[in-house]
Amino acid sequence: MYEFSVDPAFLLMLVAGGLALVFDYFPQLRQWFEGLDPAQKRLLNVGLVSGVAVVLFAGDCGGLFVTNLVCDLKGGLDTLYMVFLAVTVNQGVHAALKPTPALKAKLYK
Repeated sequence: MYEFSVDPAFLLMLVAGGLALVFDYFPQLRQWFEGLDPAQKRLLNVGLVSGVAVVLFAGDCGGLFVTNLVCDLKGGLDTLYMVFLAVTVNQGVHAALKPTPALKAKLYK
């Protein structure tokens, strides 16, 4: 049987990809997000992904939940590494799955 485990890196990648899809496909959020300039969009995504990473790291250090992160400098650097990967996933999902103008016309009449 296949064993499925969720580690902090996997969870952070799911959140990052999900953010890209939410901002592209949920009508009210998409409309608000489209009103931002490109720099604000990138900063918002980086901020949200970083916030989730900080919660994962601080939650483990505070004993709220158990992850494979270690509460020291190496754990902090591992978290930073995961943030860079998650931001890459976020931008990649957005670039690959961004709705086309024809799809936008169908979805958001």
